[in-house]
Amino acid sequence: MPRIALLHAQRDFAEALAATAERIDPAYDIDVLSQPQSVPNRVARVLTGRYDLLQADETVGNGLLGVLTKRAYGTPLVVCVRGWADYTNAHDHHGRVKHRSIERRTKLAFSRADDTLFVSRTCREAMRRHYAIGPNRVVGRPFDTGRFRDAEPDGGPDATTILTVTNLGFPQKARGVTTILEGLRPVFEETERVRYAVAGDGREFDAVGGFLASYPHRDRVDLLGHRDDVPELLATADLFVYVSYLDALPMAVLEAQAAGLPVVCGATGGPAEAVGSAGRLCPPTPDGITSAVSELLSDPHRRAERSAASSKRMDGYNERAARQYLDAWDDALNR
Repeated sequence: MPRIALLHAQRDFAEALAATAERIDPAYDIDVLSQPQSVPNRVARVLTGRYDLLQADETVGNGLLGVLTKRAYGTPLVVCVRGWADYTNAHDHHGRVKHRSIERRTKLAFSRADDTLFVSRTCREAMRRHYAIGPNRVVGRPFDTGRFRDAEPDGGPDATTILTVTNLGFPQKARGVTTILEGLRPVFEETERVRYAVAGDGREFDAVGGFLASYPHRDRVDLLGHRDDVPELLATADLFVYVSYLDALPMAVLEAQAAGLPVVCGATGGPAEAVGSAGRLCPPTPDGITSAVSELLSDPHRRAERSAASSKRMDGYNERAARQYLDAWDDALNR
């Protein structure tokens, strides 16, 4: 029975992957080594050398531990990359010294990895512009689809609700929200029954708030900040809209599809890959948003079709994604 350790910074990712993979192939025994376990505890468990393969979902800490374990015991290492911003400083959050440290550790992890997994083609191409990458493949990103599919609406306004869930820690994502707001101007002018809500927090939250201060329809926009009840928000919404100029694979789009929402998505890299053919792709511009949102709001039949397509796309999503990881593990173990 192969023993796999998932050294994952994102525990929800690891738990969904482990549960699905073990259900598909019970021959695997998969441990999740993540928070809230302490770092010394995780290190001690890994360095016992009893695992047949390690997978790290980032290169700086967990990836380095995987490299050291491979060097000490010859344990195969698979590295999974969830995004490129931290590794390339695309968000300009890191100083020069920190970025150099991240670069060195990432290069080391890539050079020692038996396989490198990317959650989207967009992510892989962005990383290839900065790093030499060996054997690799693009995989899905399992998550708890049932949490979003089975959520019950908790009431809400008697209006058509358009929702965006995003991370306002990045200007490229905050610009996506202001693009949506500009695109919704004609929609607000056309009908009084539409409201727009934005869930998310981060250093750009106040910038979006400043934009809203002079927005003509600000009384119909709810800037919600961080929310722990995203499944319930999705259950209450009628339409999900997403634009971002920095995303490898926005989980918010997948979660909206798991909730069965019709999705309008700006056609940029990772977001376009996330929504696939189930959603309504449009140019990531105000005019693109106006056209796509107006089309779906004015045609209930088309909106219902997109809703059904979202649900269908999420049927078996975790199983399809987990098989991709199992294939990668099998290849690494059999080399």
